[in-house]
Amino acid sequence: METLTDIKPDFVQATFIRCTQDALWDALTKADQMAAYHFACSKAEGDAVEGTTTRFLRQDGSTMLSQQTTRLDPKSLIEMTFEPNWGPDTETSRIVYRIDVEGPLCRLTTEHYQIPAGQDGVREGWARWASSLKSWLETGAALKMDV
Repeated sequence: METLTDIKPDFVQATFIRCTQDALWDALTKADQMAAYHFACSKAEGDAVEGTTTRFLRQDGSTMLSQQTTRLDPKSLIEMTFEPNWGPDTETSRIVYRIDVEGPLCRLTTEHYQIPAGQDGVREGWARWASSLKSWLETGAALKMDV
């Protein structure tokens, strides 16, 4: 069976965040924390637990994005589906978060696999997401935007 580690990601981004491994892990796995820093959602439902789905909700309550957690290696790796709901022809792809501790910093590497044609805009979304996560963990203030 082919795993994500057997194929090359379409997108890779590393972000260095001054925080503990525990703080970063909680930010990536706890729904209330995901909603606090996600740049384009007002609420998240469902913690990242293997086999469960997390839904990111817009201000009007509609689902912007869903992610089903498929693998967790505590405090080091998360694999999820990436199921956008912002257009009629969106398709599911896959993401991996890797956490590495480097002294007082954590390096968060985001890998996005099998990005469907026409969804290239997710690259800018990842930059916004990572910037807001970093700001929120380091200062307590997220970088939200009106959507």
